[in-house]
Amino acid sequence: MSNIPVTHASAPKKRGRTLLLLLVAIAVVIALVVTGGSFAYAKQFEGKALPGTTVSGADVSGKTAEEIRAIVEKDTSGVKVTVEAGGEHTTVPLEEVGARIDVDKTVEKALSRDSSIPSVVSAALSGKHDVTPVVTVDEEKARAYAESLVPENEVEPVDAEIVQDDDTKEFSVVESKAGKGVDPSEFVASVKKNAPELKDFTVTQKFTSIEPQLDTAKANETIETLEGMLKSSMVVTGPEDKTFEVKRKDRLGFVSITPNDKGDNFEINIDQEKVDTYVGKIAGKVATTKKDGIVEVAEDGSRTEVSPGKDGVKVTNQKDITEKLTHALSSGENLDIAMTTEVEKAEVKEKKVEKAPVDPEKVPSELPSYAPAEAHNGEKWIDINLANKTVTAYVGDKAVWGPVSVVDGGKGTETPTGEYEIWHRTEVQNMGCTPRYDYCTKGVKYNQFFHKGYALHSAPWRSSFGYSGSHGCINMRMKDAKWLFEWASLGTKVVSHR
Repeated sequence: MSNIPVTHASAPKKRGRTLLLLLVAIAVVIALVVTGGSFAYAKQFEGKALPGTTVSGADVSGKTAEEIRAIVEKDTSGVKVTVEAGGEHTTVPLEEVGARIDVDKTVEKALSRDSSIPSVVSAALSGKHDVTPVVTVDEEKARAYAESLVPENEVEPVDAEIVQDDDTKEFSVVESKAGKGVDPSEFVASVKKNAPELKDFTVTQKFTSIEPQLDTAKANETIETLEGMLKSSMVVTGPEDKTFEVKRKDRLGFVSITPNDKGDNFEINIDQEKVDTYVGKIAGKVATTKKDGIVEVAEDGSRTEVSPGKDGVKVTNQKDITEKLTHALSSGENLDIAMTTEVEKAEVKEKKVEKAPVDPEKVPSELPSYAPAEAHNGEKWIDINLANKTVTAYVGDKAVWGPVSVVDGGKGTETPTGEYEIWHRTEVQNMGCTPRYDYCTKGVKYNQFFHKGYALHSAPWRSSFGYSGSHGCINMRMKDAKWLFEWASLGTKVVSHR
């Protein structure tokens, strides 16, 4: 019997399986170790900034929201902005130009990365992740700040002016001045760009020029136009070839220069009312007012010529002269126009008078030295004797009424002395009654003004006469004032003396 050797082929296979199982076990152990470590590593960044996170260069890795907030607030609190404008430099806090770091949103942005294990591991391996701070800019505030950089007295453009001298009536030009403005858009953009750096920065704001609508050139052109209008010849001819040249100063007095309705140029205006006033003045040098004659008829039928009548002269084309002068000045044309006149015939009016009471013992026997020219040509005149407080009426050198006792001006309001004429008469009016006077007497009768506001008038409020005590007027008894009012007329001579 032969022996056959036996071979054990299963032993190597068993060893291979064992090695494989060992390697798998080792891999599992390593995986468990790695996974557990990564988990633990990631766990420490929950609610915190991931590795490599910075805010404008400041490392906030592993920082909580409150810690990041403190860092951002500290870094933003001292940021300054230097503003350069018009050669001036001004440094202000960031907030003053309308910019603000939104701390809440910046913190939220720093914490917004995925905190999963792969993200944490990836963040640790990938390096820095810089977060730009969130900046909000109040554009309205930034624009307002930019506009405030222009000096207050230089903001608005100043129009040229054309002014007239009150004395010479000549016009002159006050030059215009350009204003200054800003375009805030560049300022706002620069603030938005630089503020997130959390560092001091400089912003340059340029000024723009704003030209006025009414500039110096337009004003000078208007003056040149006016000069052309003033070169023409203007003559008004009156009766007997009497001429009136409308001089430069007179013409300038008719003119005003103002901005037009659009405000973009000047316009020359001719005031026709002023022209008419001027024409009225030169017409007044030709015209005369007629003066009706007065003849007094006494109770016995005797007639006394108080004053002879005098014809007047009236200018009949004043309106036409005004219109043509206005047109000629506006157009720069020459003017030569004649006045037309007509005679206004005087009338002779009869006036019935009662026999006037005269006290011969009180009337001077001779004509007083102060008697006016009317005393020598038979005309009426009134004698106010302030020395003895009386009024006497004369026709020529004869007293026809008076003397009657009166009250003249008191101390400080004395009645004026001199030769005058009655220039205004009212049968009834108020005396004083305006802010100019400290008294008001209503319904005063028989007023005859002989010098400015001084008059002969009734004074029914007085019970006695023959002393000084009025505001300057001559106060009379009602019956005396009435008689004198009916006897005298406009133009009657009045002599006041002491």
